[in-house]
Amino acid sequence: MRYNFYPGPSKIYPQVAGYFEQAMESGILERNHRSSAFQDLFSETRTLLKSKLNIPLNYAIAMVSSATECWEIIAQSFIERKSYHFFNGAFGEKWWSYTQKIRLQSEAISFGIDELPKLPTIVKNAELLAFTHNETSNGTSIDENFQKEVRTQFPNSLISYDATSSMAGYEFDWDLGDIWYASVQKCFGLPAGMALMVVSPKAIERAVEINESNHYNSFHFILQNVRNNQTHYTPNVANIYLLNRLMQSVENISAIHRNLKERKALFFAQLEKLQNLSSLVHSTKFQSDTVFCLAGEQEFIQKLKREAEREGIILGNGYGQWKENTIRIANFPAIPNQHYIDLIKFLSHF
Repeated sequence: MRYNFYPGPSKIYPQVAGYFEQAMESGILERNHRSSAFQDLFSETRTLLKSKLNIPLNYAIAMVSSATECWEIIAQSFIERKSYHFFNGAFGEKWWSYTQKIRLQSEAISFGIDELPKLPTIVKNAELLAFTHNETSNGTSIDENFQKEVRTQFPNSLISYDATSSMAGYEFDWDLGDIWYASVQKCFGLPAGMALMVVSPKAIERAVEINESNHYNSFHFILQNVRNNQTHYTPNVANIYLLNRLMQSVENISAIHRNLKERKALFFAQLEKLQNLSSLVHSTKFQSDTVFCLAGEQEFIQKLKREAEREGIILGNGYGQWKENTIRIANFPAIPNQHYIDLIKFLSHF
């Protein structure tokens, strides 16, 4: 048996193979994306997403090529002067670094993996605050209480969350953010090649006010197409179809997140018994529910990965400054519970 715990692209739901056959048989993959058949698929998929992920009905859902493309869309279409980016890992820093290429004044505020971002230094009328909800590079996450604090302190600012490794795994309070985005190759359990943007009425109003339309992926252009149940480019119809079928079959996000939290508790209870591995993130308050980052001596980590590979177990490499002394383990919904029981046995024996 092959076990895939890589934090993206990660394990694909097994039923996806059958869904792809159905897509081929249905003929939808050969239909024009301006056709009524595609429009029906696109509309139904967005309705299913709102139902299964508990997204407010007045939020818009756009489909684009990748989460990294969202960095560009946000910088172009939702910011006129500057944004403030809070990060404690590689992906949050990359988001800021790319935004700065477009908005030179954008500022970075870094913080540690066992602490919260510092807010008092930020101006109250900030255009946009950018947070990485779930930092895939180090296994940290921003909890809901802090999100509420941000919303309370900055009621007039747009708040954006990179939810690449948490959307479809976490049950969000969507009202605490205005722009959420994620690729589908992580918690959604689908092949790579598509991303979702979930956008509040407040953010839409801001984009309309800015009215930026200089680029093919300007949000103003994207939104016009969404309102016609279309995409602004020839889309990944296969992934949209797979997402549609998957949303019909999976549980509501509240049940999915509950299972992931139970699995996390089981995993970390067993981890405490191991001598050579520990959580990189010490405080449970900041530990992600969907990405576990485990630290150990560099030589031990290398041996562990080699032995895991021989046993058919794919572990995630460390990333950024933790590349050599950590492994990362995805706790994504498509991975069966039994795989974690088997992983714990392997780690214990090793």
